[in-house]
Amino acid sequence: MAAAGVQPLSRAGAARRRTALAMALGWATGTAWAQDSAGVTDGEIVIGQSCQLSGPLAALTSEVRQGSALYFDHVNASGGVRGRKIRVVAIDDAYDPKKAAENTKKLIDEDKVLALFQYAGTPPALAALPIAEERGVPFIAPFTGSDGLRQAGSRYVFNIKAGYAAELDATVKQLASVGIARIAAVYLNNPFGTGGLASVEKSVKNHKVELVAQAPLEVDGSKMADAVAVVAKAAPQAIIVISAGKPSVDFVDAYLAAGHRTTFYMLSVISNAQLVKALGERARGIVVSQVVPSPWNQSMPISREFQTLAKAKGITEYTFSQMEGFISARFLVEALQRAGAKPTRAGLVQAMESMKSVNLGGYPVELSATQHSSGKFVDLLMMGRDGRFTK
Repeated sequence: MAAAGVQPLSRAGAARRRTALAMALGWATGTAWAQDSAGVTDGEIVIGQSCQLSGPLAALTSEVRQGSALYFDHVNASGGVRGRKIRVVAIDDAYDPKKAAENTKKLIDEDKVLALFQYAGTPPALAALPIAEERGVPFIAPFTGSDGLRQAGSRYVFNIKAGYAAELDATVKQLASVGIARIAAVYLNNPFGTGGLASVEKSVKNHKVELVAQAPLEVDGSKMADAVAVVAKAAPQAIIVISAGKPSVDFVDAYLAAGHRTTFYMLSVISNAQLVKALGERARGIVVSQVVPSPWNQSMPISREFQTLAKAKGITEYTFSQMEGFISARFLVEALQRAGAKPTRAGLVQAMESMKSVNLGGYPVELSATQHSSGKFVDLLMMGRDGRFTK
């Protein structure tokens, strides 16, 4: 029996109500997806990037972007991801954390990007991460090995390579194994460098090696003579250079020009092409840790794929930085494919967390809801006579 004052619905009325309810639910679902589908249209997927298009690290960033563009262009030429082309909106931050934070807000609020990808450099990435976390935007494959981007509990950052701590520990372990007991470290005077120095200080204790000197390097190259003098006075058997781009090369150049000799050990963020171009034959003997496969490798499928696409674009000079960009792009495309027909930021996060054991052409990725950093591979290679690396 109907309650007082309420007339029972006719069959037609009930049908109309069910139709209206279904339409309302459909509209609500569509609206919810529209609100969470930032950066996605019927024809494209928009990805944001703050990086160094100018400044002392611009040449290095250019190599990384070149590698990622190789794969994105290939995917787009093949029809995109489920019919959508990938478009990367890149904004220059000139390695300025404040500018990187401003760029991040613009990319999220104005460009409405689906995700943030391959931010270059530790200070810019660390400045951007809290904004990405607050807005719920995936922060994917930053071009840095900072431990600050690998802390447990970060919901939106995803790394697919070994961090600087692993690289530096492998370096110190190698030095100890060949009997080098007295080393020095120079480091960029910013969170990247100081974080790396802390890792070295920990590693030398574990491997019974003495850190006889340490000196900061300024990003703008100033006070270079002071850094050379401090280190040279201690006469180390080897120097670990915790830096990237031009400051790294400039230190080696200044140290050698002052008449000092030693073996230099560098991180993966240094470019082999940049070393050879700036130092020529003097680059021979420099040891660089690497966290991705060699771009010259003929046995690994992803390296062969890189070579094929690079040759098609007329690229004949390969670098590890290009390779890292290429692998990162391959990872992002895999995640987008897994995110479904209507990718959202939340769906993309879930897709990456589902990559528990994924093989990207021989490069393994192992992620989960509780593990957002993958990558254990570290290799130490020496610059050879022809500008290529040898074991």
